[in-house]
Amino acid sequence: MDESGLDELLDAASHLVTEDGFDAVSIPRIALQAAMSEDQVLAHFGSLEDLLVSMLNREFMALWRDILDDIERDPRGGLLSHIYRYTISGVYERPLVRALYLADRDGLNTIMRSTHGFAYVPEFGMRTSFIEQMKEAGMVRPHVDAANLSAVLSAVSAGAALTAPHSQLDLVNEGLFDLLSASVDADVDDTSPGKVTFVEYAMSLTTPDGRG
Repeated sequence: MDESGLDELLDAASHLVTEDGFDAVSIPRIALQAAMSEDQVLAHFGSLEDLLVSMLNREFMALWRDILDDIERDPRGGLLSHIYRYTISGVYERPLVRALYLADRDGLNTIMRSTHGFAYVPEFGMRTSFIEQMKEAGMVRPHVDAANLSAVLSAVSAGAALTAPHSQLDLVNEGLFDLLSASVDADVDDTSPGKVTFVEYAMSLTTPDGRG
């Protein structure tokens, strides 16, 4: 099967996950959506799990590339507020990623670990360990409690995702950006250490044992 045929299968799986949920996806449904036979699907992917891992890897690699490009172009892109804005906007703007965040996380994680794909589906908001790394890089103010901030961002971001897309999403994102900028970001001129920290964090998510 050529590259276009592969993309058709992954697009079909993406459509089904987005429209009907993770548990509704099957080889017969993917074959029907892609206008192919089940044998054609299985000739390229040995199992449904293999196909789904390829779908997830393609989607998350595209997401991380977009986020990293945005951060790199932004002179202030290494600050937590900027990283958060680009990350959350990227999630909200990709229907498949948003659907995956709201899916059965345990099921997704089991598939990813068993097939050596991504170690886990990244959580909404910012993980405590990443915020601590940003503090060490001098990008986050020393007094910030990383665990508390991570919990708040996760709750707020997940709530916004449940109602996305909606007319006030941009206002929510900008409001969170302003709050982080005013109360969390360190007062620094050079934000390149934050960019390096985020690249290392993103790379850790693409390894079988990565935990971000």
